[in-house]
Amino acid sequence: MWRFLRSAPKYAVAAALFIVPTVLFALWWYMRPPPARPGLPPPPPVDNSERVAKVKLNHGRLVLADNDLYDAESGELLFKDWLKEGRPGKLFWEPKSETVLAQYERGFVRYAPDGTEKARLLKKAPFGIADDYKWVVLAKEKDVWRADIDWEALAFRNERKLTAIEQFNEQYFAANIFLGTEKTLVVRNLNKLLRVNLETGDVKPTQISLLGIAKRKSPDSKSVVGLEKGQFYCYDVDSEETRTVPVGRGAINDYQWLGNDQCAAIAAGKSIILYDRLKNTLTEIAALPFPCQRIGEPSPDGRFAFCTGNGKGVLVDLKKKTASTVAGGAGVAWVSNDTFASSREVPDSGLRGIWLQTAGGGERRISREPYLVGRTGAEMMTLPSAGLVVFATKHGLSKMKPDGSELAEIVKLAHSPERVLGIQDWKAN
Repeated sequence: MWRFLRSAPKYAVAAALFIVPTVLFALWWYMRPPPARPGLPPPPPVDNSERVAKVKLNHGRLVLADNDLYDAESGELLFKDWLKEGRPGKLFWEPKSETVLAQYERGFVRYAPDGTEKARLLKKAPFGIADDYKWVVLAKEKDVWRADIDWEALAFRNERKLTAIEQFNEQYFAANIFLGTEKTLVVRNLNKLLRVNLETGDVKPTQISLLGIAKRKSPDSKSVVGLEKGQFYCYDVDSEETRTVPVGRGAINDYQWLGNDQCAAIAAGKSIILYDRLKNTLTEIAALPFPCQRIGEPSPDGRFAFCTGNGKGVLVDLKKKTASTVAGGAGVAWVSNDTFASSREVPDSGLRGIWLQTAGGGERRISREPYLVGRTGAEMMTLPSAGLVVFATKHGLSKMKPDGSELAEIVKLAHSPERVLGIQDWKAN
């Protein structure tokens, strides 16, 4: 026993020399990273050169259905989920750089034809932009600022502070701009309507009726028309001058500008009148065959206007000064200078579908499947450079010639597109 006790340390040392390395090896074995295994080779890069070439060559006939890009002529899906920022409000083709400029609520993103982002000008809050796309106004540090746009670099230049009142809300500033010219801005702020002089920076309260102002203001936002105390008036935003024409007792139901110098209106639901801003004259154009309350977008050349009332329509020829009853329908859309389309989503098989009518002629049905009509109007657009009209239905996208011929379905879609957008030519540079 004594001999064993005296030799025990030797056994302990021997055991330790055996056990410890074994445990450490076991731990290393189980905790080591897995050995590298030969894997599949990486997928070859996608060759988009053919589709990119089609975008460059045929941008005038391309349509964006939600965020998928299609060729309206062939129906080919060129790019799915094309733009990283999603569906924009407007799309422009920049011929010099062969890129696409997408306009969003908070700014712009420039993309290559394959949808790769090239540059961006996106701000935290929306900003107001001039009609000629040369300059912007925005709220910054609680004041109104102005900046020019360098489109090549896609950046603001020459930013300068205009006001010094520290009251403007940056997030809601752009949405509350009602009128804007090179010299003047009319904006609602803190429940007050303010007139901002963009040349001097002066800010003062102003009184302009905002009821229906979207249709009462001219396209260049320089003029506002209305009726007050028996006077038809035209207010000049820059000069603050108001010119009037006496009309006596009555009412104006609706307005529709025909460019920046003429405005058509419905007087007391009974007639169409035309205001000439340059001459400051008011002329009755035609009596309406029945009471109307609304006047829609004019034809592209401004000659015709479409009025509605009690579910019926009237086509007014502003040149010949005539008004004739038409059947019409929902989402009336002009497909040429003298032809319009309407959509009838009704159970009656004799009325359901898409109808075309040319001024002076009868209507004709070209399809039993109506086109979609959304909150912003008909999901229909003309592509002038391609000589096509493209529209969305519940089943997909279709096309036709402006006269209704060569009607065909372009592509079937699993879901109806929320919006269909064409690519415009960029003209700011």
